[in-house]
Amino acid sequence: MMHGFRWGIGLSAMAAVLGGLGMWRAERAAQPVLVEVPFPEFARLPSLPPLPLPPPTMDGAADSIRVRAVSQSSGAPLAGARVSLLRGLFASGLGEQLPDETALTDASGVATFMAPGAGVMTVCARGAGHAERCERDVGVVAGGSLVVELKLPPGAVVEGQVLLHDGTPAEGVRLVASGDPMLLEMTPVWATTDAQGRYTLDGVTPGYPVGMTPFSPEGEGLHRSVGAELAAGEVRRFDFQLGAFVPVTVKPVMGRRRGTDSVESVHVNVQLQPQQDGTFTGITESGRHAVSVWGHRNGRAVSARKDVTLEPGAPVVIAFPFSELKEGGRVWQWYSSDPGEFEVSGRVFLPDGTPVKGAWIGSQKPGPRGRRCGNSAEDHAQVRFDGPEFVVTPRVGAGRIFAWLPDGRAGGAVVRGGKGERVSVDIHLEETGAVAGMMDFGDDHLWGYREEITVNHEWVGASHYTLLDGRIFVPGLKPGKHVLRTSLGTVEFNVNAREVTNVGVLRRPPEPEAAVSDSEVAASEP
Repeated sequence: MMHGFRWGIGLSAMAAVLGGLGMWRAERAAQPVLVEVPFPEFARLPSLPPLPLPPPTMDGAADSIRVRAVSQSSGAPLAGARVSLLRGLFASGLGEQLPDETALTDASGVATFMAPGAGVMTVCARGAGHAERCERDVGVVAGGSLVVELKLPPGAVVEGQVLLHDGTPAEGVRLVASGDPMLLEMTPVWATTDAQGRYTLDGVTPGYPVGMTPFSPEGEGLHRSVGAELAAGEVRRFDFQLGAFVPVTVKPVMGRRRGTDSVESVHVNVQLQPQQDGTFTGITESGRHAVSVWGHRNGRAVSARKDVTLEPGAPVVIAFPFSELKEGGRVWQWYSSDPGEFEVSGRVFLPDGTPVKGAWIGSQKPGPRGRRCGNSAEDHAQVRFDGPEFVVTPRVGAGRIFAWLPDGRAGGAVVRGGKGERVSVDIHLEETGAVAGMMDFGDDHLWGYREEITVNHEWVGASHYTLLDGRIFVPGLKPGKHVLRTSLGTVEFNVNAREVTNVGVLRRPPEPEAAVSDSEVAASEP
């Protein structure tokens, strides 16, 4: 029995040893052995070039638009400033129309628009105690971003109280000080009266007369002028009383024909709406108005104007005769046609092939093409983009687009496209420079007029950036001597690559003094 027991113990021990040995071998077998196998050179595949990026597009939303508003005088960020996005190329201000896309800046002076629609726009801002400042014609492509910084100048304030026709406070009346359509303001200033009829228009641009239009729950009132132009920092009091609102009906009469078939618009302070019976109706504030009618008959324009006084009481019906528009002297007809537009997209690269961080793109403006006087240049638009991608829409036909940087490096490409077509082209900049200056016309300066200039006796066209206030910036000039010609005279200058030559302020030369004869001198002596 003992022997059998010892033998059993021995078998058990041997089994344990063999089992442990097997587990050890299994662990050894589970660990992979790395073996280097040389890959034959002839079997290596060549590296493929990267796939081309799809052309940029305006179809879709941008990533973001960030606008920072700071004080022009102190440089401090402005919290609570209202930022507006005005879609399309700069053409005119909004007048009394309020902007659709607005946002307020935060404590750091930044307003952020998340996932806004891509496109070309003008960005404006105004804040408490600060007038409006805009950057015109900036663009952002789908998926791209745009950063704008606006330095707001000092503004003025108009405040006061509005009363109803019965002398009680006018609550809920919106007052809109329309923006200047040419240069000073792009967006209006607006405020709504409180329960006491009080209002404050803050951020009015000083330096020119200010007017406002009241919009009551009953309708649009008469335009009011607050008087002489305001100074920076001025606070002006302006109270007024609204007249009673009355319904008005206008019956346009064209000779013996009655009806609206030849009438396109009727205004009595406000635009009246056409009715099926041939009349135009609306509601407006009582007082003195100018009734105007415009339309056409047999291909000829017809219009007229008449002063009327609207009194509160019964509805007013005005039978208004008008006739064909006649002009004295010879009239030169303007032949125009609109061939349509096409889309050009692409990217801008530095001379070494590096994508730029931002560039201006110049192209011919779309729209009607008319007969121009002399050999003046076509009208062009200049749009700033933050990244290398751009999308512009020039007029149909052969032409060139240009790209440039603030240091003067520039390049261009020839583009052709039919109506509605999409063309893609990349632009590579060259090692060029630029010329800058300022045209001072004195009292004869025509605000809102973009001066046409030549460099080396050639129209610079889309490659120049001449601003409405008389500033000149012409990039893309090869190093060497050049000649700048404007209506104020001719200037010769030198240009270096990646440098901007500033020719200073250009002024009209003084008129020569009239020569005085000897007899006039003798007559003037005592």
